[in-house]
Amino acid sequence: MGLSFVRTIILYISVIIAMRIMGKRTIGEMHPTELVISIMISDLATVAMQSKETPLSDGIIPIFTLVVLELIFAFLLLKSRSVRRILVGRSCSVVRNGKLLEKEMGDLRITVEDIEEQIRISGYTSLEEVSEVIIETNGQVSVIPKRNGEKVPYLVITDGKVHKKEMEHAHITMKTIEEELKKRQLADVGEVFYMSAVDSRVIHFQKKG
Repeated sequence: MGLSFVRTIILYISVIIAMRIMGKRTIGEMHPTELVISIMISDLATVAMQSKETPLSDGIIPIFTLVVLELIFAFLLLKSRSVRRILVGRSCSVVRNGKLLEKEMGDLRITVEDIEEQIRISGYTSLEEVSEVIIETNGQVSVIPKRNGEKVPYLVITDGKVHKKEMEHAHITMKTIEEELKKRQLADVGEVFYMSAVDSRVIHFQKKG
């Protein structure tokens, strides 16, 4: 009895430390990799608590191995948009400029009823009040209301990388980007941390610190 009590406390503390190292996201905010690793950590801790024959190290070492793996993934997600799309996916609009996007809805297996429900949950009565509905990478739904014709800006540059598809959606050309760099006396896009734009207009620009 005493041994089980001590093992449980040690494993409990280990799991708490592991989750603190991974970050403070709630389950609803977790990306797929974070959710999978959290479930695996919980299973490892449960097995180690239930089996007295299993050495405690056989539970603790795999738990912190998974934490290290998650930290590596987090670094790769931060530095590589391609890796992020493979491991996490990307956010996807199912409504843009007040219009339903049938192809995107089909890809995500979302119905008109699902979208209408999310619109109501967000405090709006109908599609006519909404400019954009976005399915985020963690499965949450963002509903952007219409505000005098304002549109959601696109991320044209993040961490020194230019995103061609977003440039097309925002109607931004390389000439516009070069003009913004020149205006701020920057040599190239590698010095830009963040730039968003919509309808040929730069909304936000921030250089790397």
